[in-house]
Amino acid sequence: MHRRLWTIPCISLAVAACSLEPPSYAAYTAALDHLSAGTDTEGSSGSTSTTTTTTALTSSGATATGSSWATTSDGETASGGMTGDDGNALPLEVAVLLGPSSVSKVGEVLVNVWTSRPVKTIDIFDGEEPLVLGAAPKTPVAVLEVTSDQSPGDGMHMIRAVAHAEDGVIGQAERDLLIDVAPGGTDVWPPYVHAGPVSAFTGVTLLGDQSIAASGVIEAKEGLVAVVMQFDGATGNVEAGPISLGKISVAAAGHGPAIAAGDDGAVYVASTRAGTTWAVSKVRPGNPLPLVWTVTGELGTQAFGITFAGNRVVVVGASEVAPGTHDLKVWWLATEDGELLDESTFAAGSEDDPGNLLDELGRAATLVGDRLVVVGERQIEGEFNNPYRRAVVLHYSLAGILLDEWTSPGELLEEDAGMAVAPLRDGGFVVTGWGRNVFTIRQVLTRWFSATGEAGPVRIESTPGNDAIAYAIGEDREGKLVLAGSRKTPATDADAWIFAISGPLGAHTWDVIRSGPGKGPDQTADLAIGPWGHVSVVGGEFADLQPRAFAMRLYP
Repeated sequence: MHRRLWTIPCISLAVAACSLEPPSYAAYTAALDHLSAGTDTEGSSGSTSTTTTTTALTSSGATATGSSWATTSDGETASGGMTGDDGNALPLEVAVLLGPSSVSKVGEVLVNVWTSRPVKTIDIFDGEEPLVLGAAPKTPVAVLEVTSDQSPGDGMHMIRAVAHAEDGVIGQAERDLLIDVAPGGTDVWPPYVHAGPVSAFTGVTLLGDQSIAASGVIEAKEGLVAVVMQFDGATGNVEAGPISLGKISVAAAGHGPAIAAGDDGAVYVASTRAGTTWAVSKVRPGNPLPLVWTVTGELGTQAFGITFAGNRVVVVGASEVAPGTHDLKVWWLATEDGELLDESTFAAGSEDDPGNLLDELGRAATLVGDRLVVVGERQIEGEFNNPYRRAVVLHYSLAGILLDEWTSPGELLEEDAGMAVAPLRDGGFVVTGWGRNVFTIRQVLTRWFSATGEAGPVRIESTPGNDAIAYAIGEDREGKLVLAGSRKTPATDADAWIFAISGPLGAHTWDVIRSGPGKGPDQTADLAIGPWGHVSVVGGEFADLQPRAFAMRLYP
């Protein structure tokens, strides 16, 4: 597995992965003194530096020894030339400090530079490849972003800096940077497995401190109850829970309980209570009294997904109109107290479905720009009045007004459904779920949409002998899409399946199969991708003829 090294011109002192303070001017000087004596030393922040002896050219053609770029202690550039007693331009001493000087995980590397006198601009190279040209001598001069893509890859990289003074003197220095990042899809920490019987995680979200909150179901004295647990994102240790949210009637991948994190530090869990009725609970997992409030809806309703639109909680699901037949439903709630602010029903019109016999379900939602995008599935009448399931995409304003709707034309496979949706950083969004021809097995199907909602490329994962479905999707910081779901192997077994793709075409970037110790339906129900691309996934697997919950965190 190779890694890509990106560079970002930067004047900020913030750092995400290495958490280093930029060394002081005095620390640079001390480091340079040691380096001049031939010693490789650490600065005050733990980063290391190297100087090299070069020939510095003056504007008059004279030469001097040494290498460096120059900045003042506050990072400002001084102007004008500098000469010695003999009238020749002074040499330029340069020191390069990298923080850190070796990288074992995705993150940032600060490039700091000390020079013996002021300079005008600085160029930075990885070997002979330019990374930053003509940068101002700030602190840090640049931030190198180490990701998990394929170029230039793991190994030793020589980071070289070339400084240009106002009087034409040029100095340079270099420093080795070792990159050895874990391959994508490998475990960050050992997977957590819930010890109790009859349990599964069905939703996951990231909290502000990079902890993980997972929703799911466990067996209690009163029956199956919805729960929330909180995990340390760095270690996988349980920080809080399981916190019981009450008895439920429906729980499975794609059916909830679903979870989302609010801006107020709380998490919101949507579930289907016994009855059946949708329910939403506001929870603060780390508090002594974690449950803030719970609200429920009308009978005959189910909640499958949850997200936010501005200061509103949005729940998507369905309302039952007859056994096996539903209308797609969306509810908007106030975050403060759960008050029902609005609701919307989507179903085929009376001209297409006079008896309201066709089924419509909402599965997931996300915010794309200033629109709420809801995805799910609906039935349409095909040849010989046979019903076909098709993916449906609905666009709402933040105020809950239906703006647009799209139904899959089934151009590649006769049936499909949208189980998850994710926004894309470059605009638009992507929907995944499943597709199949009638009377055949399901295949994972993913479709891209433009920023204005036009349907784009379609990708189908070829698993001709295995029934497969995706329940979750997200985009990492490198633009890869990570999908999670399940893939059936023999008729009696299924495995949890997580994989990454770079776009509509091409092989998987990485694959992870998780198979429980027992025969049964193992599946990944949800995922959340952190700011550095780490993928937190949750689901359920079988052991000793009982389902049990698991949570994992994978390298990007």
